[in-house]
Amino acid sequence: MTDNKNNVDFWTLGTLVLWVTLFLAGMFPEIVFTSLREAGYVATMRALVNSHWFITFACTAFLGWFTFCRCVECGDQTDIALGKSVQIIILAMTAFLPMSIERALDYYYYIPDPFYRYLILSVLAVKVLTWLYLVIMILRYYLVSGHKVYRRIPLVFPSALLPQEEDGPPAVPETEKAE
Repeated sequence: MTDNKNNVDFWTLGTLVLWVTLFLAGMFPEIVFTSLREAGYVATMRALVNSHWFITFACTAFLGWFTFCRCVECGDQTDIALGKSVQIIILAMTAFLPMSIERALDYYYYIPDPFYRYLILSVLAVKVLTWLYLVIMILRYYLVSGHKVYRRIPLVFPSALLPQEEDGPPAVPETEKAE
């Protein structure tokens, strides 16, 4: 396993094209879902999936699984890798939340109640920022840092750390001590 990823070849560029496709599908799941359904001439009544949420959940699950595998590859323990992948899943759900960004100024900016307008625009800003964070993380992984990106993800959930057993002798139960 190499820590630094300095060589950019044909396969790296092809992989980045696939990641860009995944991130664009996650950024605009409603448009992608409708376009794919219309391109395939799928009627709503005959479709296996009738919701754009499938794209959101699929992109999120793939990114979480990818993070878990990369964290295990870089030497993290399984519980730490699982904690980091749960963090990325939460960020990805936020980043791939189905909101119409292209209509932000048309619809959201003209909401009459300022509280709801600022709330929705704030959620939209958080969506865009988390999406950019995830895109930059993937770009850093493939073009700059390699596995260091996943090794340096801070673990926000302390409950993800399982207690480690020490190499000492096993503890004697209290009932055996009394006898």
